[in-house]
Amino acid sequence: MLNGHGDDLHLIEGKIKHNFSSNVYYKGCPQVLLDEISKSIDQIQSYPSPIASELNKLGAKKFQLKSEQFLFTNGATEAFYLIAQLFSTKKAAIVAPTFSEYEDACKIFQLDYQLISRDEIKNTNADFVFLCNPNNPDGAAFSKNELELLFQQKPETIFVIDEAYIEFTNSVESIIPLIKKHINLIVVRSLTKTFTIPGLRLGYIVSDALNIAKLLSLKMPWSVNVLAIKAGEFIFNNYETLQFNAPELIEETTIFKKQLAELNGVKVCKSYTSYFLVKLLDKSAKELKEHLIIKHQILIRDATNFNGLKGEYIRLSTQSKEANNTLIQGLKEWI
Repeated sequence: MLNGHGDDLHLIEGKIKHNFSSNVYYKGCPQVLLDEISKSIDQIQSYPSPIASELNKLGAKKFQLKSEQFLFTNGATEAFYLIAQLFSTKKAAIVAPTFSEYEDACKIFQLDYQLISRDEIKNTNADFVFLCNPNNPDGAAFSKNELELLFQQKPETIFVIDEAYIEFTNSVESIIPLIKKHINLIVVRSLTKTFTIPGLRLGYIVSDALNIAKLLSLKMPWSVNVLAIKAGEFIFNNYETLQFNAPELIEETTIFKKQLAELNGVKVCKSYTSYFLVKLLDKSAKELKEHLIIKHQILIRDATNFNGLKGEYIRLSTQSKEANNTLIQGLKEWI
């Protein structure tokens, strides 16, 4: 695993007041969900169900699919490793820059893989493609129609679409409904980001039942713990009331990005999500990160280690108005 990927709060000594490096929803886990999880604490004395199958029916009900089209995992990351293991004899392509775990999974299972740009997807000869939509770290996105055209044009290619951040945009809709039409489609989702439960690790795979059966044959038992299962049940039974207001979050992001764009020495990059890249025109991302930690107890994501990014970049995720203003003041001071 790549150090510095994602939230590296665990590597920081001392207190962090504002964490811009993590893409989870900044207002935190809904209190009612925390309360529900706490009610289940005594259940850690027993084993969870081996494959968290009780969540399959709830996922199927939400997306109007069959329960055998779902597989719940220890975060979305376990899903990517299972997929890489399943296709270990195949040739892979990864649309970059993007989440490092796709590449790490390919390395572990010794896949022949290559990093490609968004424009190169239609010309790849890979057996399967990892594609994050909307993408991490830059918030770029393909429309549902653009993706379906790809599935139609390349029916022999398996497309693994990571929708971990689909709820952090109001510009793109999920392609899970297309699973009914395309057997070359595997969708990976996460409950971690939307409901701010990264410590529980809960993700899932949605695909044709045959693909799920193959992945299930490789999955170790009990990878999803009992508290994660209980959280998943409560989430699916109360999804609409627990989910945050995406248009409101995007509006906050627009204001934040506009304030950042007024600063000298930075270029705010286009994004369809609440997280986005900022290019530093004449400064070091590493030095800025260290400055903000020491002087302001602020943590940002140094994005220079994303394969495919050229230059000095940081990634920010919209936080509270107070936190956003504190970061802007810190940037002004540093610049």
